[in-house]
Amino acid sequence: MQDHSAMDSLIGTYRELNAKVRPLPEDRLRLSSDNTSVREVVSRMRDSELRFSQALKERITGVPIPDMFDENEVPVVGTEGSDDSTAVLLSQFGTARESTLAMLRSLTEEDWDKPLAGDKPIRGGIQELVDNDRRQMERIVSLLGAP
Repeated sequence: MQDHSAMDSLIGTYRELNAKVRPLPEDRLRLSSDNTSVREVVSRMRDSELRFSQALKERITGVPIPDMFDENEVPVVGTEGSDDSTAVLLSQFGTARESTLAMLRSLTEEDWDKPLAGDKPIRGGIQELVDNDRRQMERIVSLLGAP
């Protein structure tokens, strides 16, 4: 069975990012605390979502991702740059998340239990993504502190 609560959580993360992060001024999002800024956390979330979405696409289509990225490099969304605003990073995250959700909606019940990477089923990978979202959102709230 498709895990609707996990999918709702994935959708909720993007909504929460848009509500809590997008309206804030860029200079506040780039402020570092413990050598980390909200912008950096959003960037990592985008990168993680891109990798997950690509792995899911590879699993569903059976077509391997071209081996043109090293382990630490992120698949290119389009025209991202090192100085992109947090709003741009949020948009890129949202595009990748929507791609993930669209692929998940197309899965059969049996597909949810097929391996995504190694022996871990797609369902397990989704739960890890949900858990990562939760941790990253907690980090963002901590970094933002009181208004």
